[in-house]
Amino acid sequence: MTTRSATREQAERKKSQAAAFMERIGDSDRADEFDDMSVDEYAEQRGLQIANPTRKARKATMAGAGPTKTELQDTIDSAIETLNEAYAPEATREELATAVGEALDILNGEDEDSDDDFGDSDEDEDEGE
Repeated sequence: MTTRSATREQAERKKSQAAAFMERIGDSDRADEFDDMSVDEYAEQRGLQIANPTRKARKATMAGAGPTKTELQDTIDSAIETLNEAYAPEATREELATAVGEALDILNGEDEDSDDDFGDSDEDEDEGE
């Protein structure tokens, strides 16, 4: 028998469906067997491997997985500051687009200084007309 992967919720739903089906076809003894089985027993009988980890394992994995709430708030504050600095009635579309790009870079975790190829030379391009 091939082992297939399923979440605990999927296995639980399949077990309930199997019991309901047995009840519909008139095999109430078999339906009771399904109802009395644990999800793990059902999964083993059907060749399913429960894929999702226990809550304890998930919490342990997630504990050191990413930035802290304070770091996330600092990142958001930095992006907002960048956008607020650019938000002015006299701002050009290019200045606003640059500010939005910088804010997105901040939110995506990219270094703010890594994209300096968009220097202040934009103003010089218009002089040659």
